[in-house]
Parts: sequence; C-alpha cells; structure tokens
Amino acid sequence: MGAWGTGVFDNDDALDWFDALERRGADAVLVALETVPEEDDFIEAPQASEALAAAEIVAAAKGHPAAGLPGEATDWVQAHAAEIGDELVPLAIDAVTRIRTDSELKDLWEEGDSAQEWLAVVDDLLGRLRG
Repeated sequence: MGAWGTGVFDNDDALDWFDALERRGADAVLVALETVPEEDDFIEAPQASEALAAAEIVAAAKGHPAAGLPGEATDWVQAHAAEIGDELVPLAIDAVTRIRTDSELKDLWEEGDSAQEWLAVVDDLLGRLRG
C-alpha cells in the first residue's frame, strides 16, 4: 500500500480511483461501493481504499465534506454533486462499516503505529455519512 498518511486520499489506490472518477463520472462511485463484497468475503486493501474514497465523495456531495478533502475532489463535487443520488448514502455506510471492521486495509493499519488515527478518520467519515 503506497500511503503517506491516514487520510482517505493519502494513498495511491484512492488517487488512482479519483482519476477514474474524473474519466467515468459518478458511475465510478457506484462501482467502487458495489465492489465491497457481502459478509464473509475478504475485502482487499486496494478495493477498500477505492470504496473509502467513493464514500468521501458521497459525503461531500451530501453536504458533509472532510475538512482535508483535496482541492480536486472538492472541485469535482461542486461540479457533479447532483449526480450523486441519496441511494448511495446507505451503500456508502455499509461499505465503510465493513471496511472498518473486516478488511485487509484495516489489518495493514493495525500492523503499524497509526491504527487509532486511521480508525478516527474512518469513524469521522461514517459520522458525516450518517449526518
């Protein structure tokens, strides 16, 4: 995992996904959230990073952006928020909850010294999605 911080967009997978968002539009959000498997299926770290980035876009589009949302993401949301339907909110909540409790990404963060900081970022995202 090429990560330089605990923020949702502080890794290569999320930034690569954002490039796809700019090319494919709002459909990329739905695809990223739907690829998080149902219970008992393993969530790979790249898949989790993409879904967290998609969930951040949903939260921002619904009026609850992260304090440190990158400028490019803010610009995309300002231009395309109307394309992010309310039906994506529960899908985003489910995906983030699964990633937080049982994913390779969670396991990787728990191997290091920043697990609590990462969990705080994810919990903040969940709170904004629910708000």
